[in-house]
Amino acid sequence: MMRITTTTTTIVTTTTTIEIPHKTPKKIKNMNPIYIKGRIQRMLELRDYWFQHLDEAHVILQKGNSKTGQNCYTVSLIPIADCPNCSGCWDKCYDILNVCFQPDVQNDRARNSAIHKADIRRFWYEVELQLRALFITELRINVGGDLTEEDFYYVKELGKRNPKCDILFFTKNYDGINSFLDKNEFPTNVKPIMSAWPEMEMQNPHNLPCSHVLFADGTTTAPDFGAVFCNGNCSECHFNETGCWTLRKGGHVIFPAH
Repeated sequence: MMRITTTTTTIVTTTTTIEIPHKTPKKIKNMNPIYIKGRIQRMLELRDYWFQHLDEAHVILQKGNSKTGQNCYTVSLIPIADCPNCSGCWDKCYDILNVCFQPDVQNDRARNSAIHKADIRRFWYEVELQLRALFITELRINVGGDLTEEDFYYVKELGKRNPKCDILFFTKNYDGINSFLDKNEFPTNVKPIMSAWPEMEMQNPHNLPCSHVLFADGTTTAPDFGAVFCNGNCSECHFNETGCWTLRKGGHVIFPAH
């Protein structure tokens, strides 16, 4: 496994084993790759349909659920297919294993992906329209899918124009976000977090906060000390000004595998 250090810009390959917290990590499903590819293929087929019906399509934002809390909206794309860098984690993707078997979810992800791929400017314009119309104060981007380097610029502007909305995202697009941050910075209401994963090399020269998974066997990529545990409710943390929303540079958060 790997361990993040806060004093360098690279991953140190060591093994860390920590005591399991009150929320016990679950063993990640071991799904046959054929079934994973089948779910992706179904969403890509639906995306092809929406490419032909873009005039009838609009970006879908999801209301909060049991994990994000009732106040935190989400907007997502197709997992794996819309991830610039997932070669190390695609077969353990929570979203594809536990969420994207539902027909409504597959259709919503495909529709969002079609709009995003066909007209990225329109995609973020529609996100902002709904953000303002629904008075959204918490937005989590990409429960499934990930941001491209071009997306980071749109997220920056989205945050600048909507300072009363806090925007949270996790990314494994290490190269893209580093390239963006070499010349840009996000407003303070945009909360970027690097998502670490075993065997995936992560460069973090800008010392962004990092997230880590705690696996059922007790191993994690998190450092030995200093990481906070996810409490399982984004809205609760936002209200109490704790957790991911308040992580500073060099910070770490741990998610029990689920």
